[in-house]
Amino acid sequence: MVNTSFETPPEMHVEILARLPLKSLMKFMSVSKKWESIIRGEQFRRDYLIQSMTRPRVLFVANRRYFHNFKPEALFHSVYQEEPSSLSSVQQMRTYETPLYKVSQPVRGLICHQGDTNIVICNPGLKKFRNLPQIEVPEFASMRSFFGYDEVKNVFKVLCITQLVKYQTTTEGDIHKVRSDVGHQVYTVRSDVESSSWKGIACNYDYSAVTEGLFKGGFLYYGAQSNNDQSVVMSFNVSSEDFSVIELPNEVDFDNNWKLVNYKGGIALVDEDNFDIHLNGNRVFKILFRNEVAGNWEIETIEIPRWKETVDNEDYHFKGTIGTGELLVFVPTHGTRFGRRVLYCDEATKNLRRFDIEERMIDEDHIVRTFFDHVDSTWLM
Repeated sequence: MVNTSFETPPEMHVEILARLPLKSLMKFMSVSKKWESIIRGEQFRRDYLIQSMTRPRVLFVANRRYFHNFKPEALFHSVYQEEPSSLSSVQQMRTYETPLYKVSQPVRGLICHQGDTNIVICNPGLKKFRNLPQIEVPEFASMRSFFGYDEVKNVFKVLCITQLVKYQTTTEGDIHKVRSDVGHQVYTVRSDVESSSWKGIACNYDYSAVTEGLFKGGFLYYGAQSNNDQSVVMSFNVSSEDFSVIELPNEVDFDNNWKLVNYKGGIALVDEDNFDIHLNGNRVFKILFRNEVAGNWEIETIEIPRWKETVDNEDYHFKGTIGTGELLVFVPTHGTRFGRRVLYCDEATKNLRRFDIEERMIDEDHIVRTFFDHVDSTWLM
């Protein structure tokens, strides 16, 4: 008798598994220890991430304006960001356990949540959380956290900044900032669950962090005010844990609604109050784009055709570019009534289209934050 049985090559196992959704991977892990060993492996984690990056997601993180039944409810909803929504592509999660005072941009499938003094790392696709140790925050001090990835050591890192701003009243009764007492700590998030602790690091610059962070190319960027009230961009090398300062043009003032955005693979600044609707219905605005080669900021004017015709009186702000950098993205300014709507503009064709997300769990009582280029990941599995 001819034996027709055969063994599938191990590399084919990985290739098949890498194309499955996270929910299916969880089922495979419960069926076989062999599958579990493959899925939990470092190589598979990398392969799965590479595959997921070909189909990035738009992630909506929502919380109610007021606690629901005295609980800090949080909702997560994601779909493929450039494909028609289908039931099979939707990922949803509701939780009452995670703080949402601050939420980082997604980095390799993980996001970082901050409460008053606690920080949680979350994988929304897997519905998995990891609580970090509590941070000691001085009385009357504020805290900001930023999330990035160290490609050299293959670990995530959280940069936490505690700052206590001190003021002085002049003889004329005016109040001036004297200085900021700023502390910096880093926490390393590894793939295993081994314990770690917050590590203090030094920074030779005096400043106050004032904006959300942006992670690009191994660096964390965030807007800050120096002690002489000049707006600057702080740059933090996630691998070496070194800080540097990027000077800004005089017209940039983070107190007046300037924001950092991802633009064509680099960083840019946009003034959210400086948008014009022309008589022809087009929307025109300017951005400051960082030219890393020349080491300066360059002005670029962007004009969006048929803006008024498409959005009417709805208020949107610019979120930057996604994917290959060819699509400009806009989201509702207040993140409420139209919080599940996204506008895409193809910069080459100037085609403007609206992308609506059908999600009944998110209503007008929610504040919605929108993130792009989120991917599925097996971290925390």
